[in-house]
Amino acid sequence: MNALKQRFTLLGLGLAIVASVAGCKPSPKIATFDQLDYGMPVEKADVSGTQLAYVDIGDGPQTLVLIHGLGSYIPAWKKNIPELSKNYRVIAIDLPGYGRSDKPNAPYSMRYFVSKIHGLLGQLGVSQPVLVGHSMGGQIAMTYALQHPEEVHALVLSSPAGLETFRDGEAKWLANAVTPEFTCYASDEAVYTRHAGNFNTMNEEAQFMVADRIAMKGAAEFKDYCTAVSRSVAGMLDDPVHDRLPTIDEPTLVLFGKNDALIPNPFLHGGSTKRLAEREVERIDGAKLIILPKAGHFAQFEQADAWNDHVLDFVRGLPEPTAAPAAPAEAEAGADEAPVKAKTPAPAPEPEQAPVAAEPAAPPAEPVAEEAGSSPAEDAPSDAE
Repeated sequence: MNALKQRFTLLGLGLAIVASVAGCKPSPKIATFDQLDYGMPVEKADVSGTQLAYVDIGDGPQTLVLIHGLGSYIPAWKKNIPELSKNYRVIAIDLPGYGRSDKPNAPYSMRYFVSKIHGLLGQLGVSQPVLVGHSMGGQIAMTYALQHPEEVHALVLSSPAGLETFRDGEAKWLANAVTPEFTCYASDEAVYTRHAGNFNTMNEEAQFMVADRIAMKGAAEFKDYCTAVSRSVAGMLDDPVHDRLPTIDEPTLVLFGKNDALIPNPFLHGGSTKRLAEREVERIDGAKLIILPKAGHFAQFEQADAWNDHVLDFVRGLPEPTAAPAAPAEAEAGADEAPVKAKTPAPAPEPEQAPVAAEPAAPPAEPVAEEAGSSPAEDAPSDAE
């Protein structure tokens, strides 16, 4: 373990140097997450006592529901929503615990997220959506399809968490590494490096994610956000989908960046993202895999034009959704509403805002994940955190 700690320390120092060279500028703090500038109209709905923020744009024969990754928020889709909404209805959600949504004292398990999304879609009268999930959002989308197979038309999984498996000890280590303090006490430089780990090359266009994340430190709900991130990592590990991949029967498109540095977990497993994706996606009947060059974990942002084209081609090729009742608004599991004690993590953490290489002083930090978005272990917090 000493060798592993040394690797984390060296990587943390190296990334800190990159951050300082890039110039991680201070950002004005905000008093509440509602002050985050989304650049698009945001609505809210009460789902069993939890206010969920969402954007609802466009119209068409299909409804695409966008689910962000660990530590992320709706603006992570800013390069996708305008194009997708030209021909389809697009609903992008701030998961509970994130962005402008409430941050309750909740379990933040995959089933909890599914129950909230299910309730929201019921209120909005949405049936047979195409679920589009990034990193942790991909694992949530798969969990939703496994729980409500008759209510999902298709899946689009971008750098999804859940394809990588972890031994019990590995999962426990990952869950224990991402404490609320790991997020709350991250320096501005650490915030930058964790975000940078989600990209093949992080450019100026993505700097708003860093600025917003730094600004969040001044928000009244920031500690609750930190708790949500920590519990979300444990939730990915406690609700694995890997063994159930062969039971997914919806049309499925999976997209990965060729240079995804979070999946597979670089500290525990390493190896080729392409090899892992080819092996695991083959287990989903009829699923199509796209590997995007010059892209990291945040492929939908870094290679937005190509990503949008592949997703639109896939959706255009789907059959018309059958008339089916909308998801019942009250379909949430009451038991999932109560806070739960952390369980010993099972197989895998997530990808999308997975923990990023830890700062030298922190315990071995999870691998950075997608705006956050990555897979259980793949998504070790780093994404958008």
